[in-house]
Amino acid sequence: MKIILSPQRRDDTLIAVKSGDVLTLNSVRFDLSLIGEGDTLPYEAIHSQWLPGNVERVNGELILTLLFPNPSNYSQAQAFPSPLLNVPDGVVVFPGPEQADYVPPQPDPATPIIDGVIDWTRLITKEMKAAAILAAQLATMKSELAERNARAATQISRIQDRIDTLGYGIEIGEATPEEEAEQAALAAPLKAWKIYKYALGKVTTQPGWFESPVWPAEPPIPQIIASPMLLRSEAI
Repeated sequence: MKIILSPQRRDDTLIAVKSGDVLTLNSVRFDLSLIGEGDTLPYEAIHSQWLPGNVERVNGELILTLLFPNPSNYSQAQAFPSPLLNVPDGVVVFPGPEQADYVPPQPDPATPIIDGVIDWTRLITKEMKAAAILAAQLATMKSELAERNARAATQISRIQDRIDTLGYGIEIGEATPEEEAEQAALAAPLKAWKIYKYALGKVTTQPGWFESPVWPAEPPIPQIIASPMLLRSEAI
């Protein structure tokens, strides 16, 4: 067990007794053995002022934070306590004041031990954490896919609009040779963006697509003189 101490100036006393995964705090017993590897028990689930932080198990070891009351004559070791590592069973030895005759407080054997209240429905298991990570990855990749599709649709629309506009001029016989050449040149980028948009529709069929998606290469954006997009970028 690893205990992180959170010092606070106060006049009451904390007596902690460890027995395996059971921690008794001022005669209130908290059995933490249900916390599995990689699990986290939020501090809100533990009804105790002495446990102000989450409790978790990492590499088989319980890690928790205890509120550590400092008396008026507190020492540097009490004000800035180091974490207690590999805490053995028995009364937990906390840093004491700087006085030779200091005797750590001991539990009163006449005081009855009561069971503390833990809301185990709030336990966050390792599996729940993994599922949450996957859900977040999926949401991120869905958003990325939507953005790429939107960009592709925008480019297809603007290129097609320019091709259609130039086609009107060709149809009525007013298009210049340069405009006719521009329309012909836009056929290739339009096809490239359509191929890209089609490829985006296959991304979700990849095995494990949202963990490590393989995105198709986005085509270059063609310059269109009459494009509102180009005019906006020049104005910035």
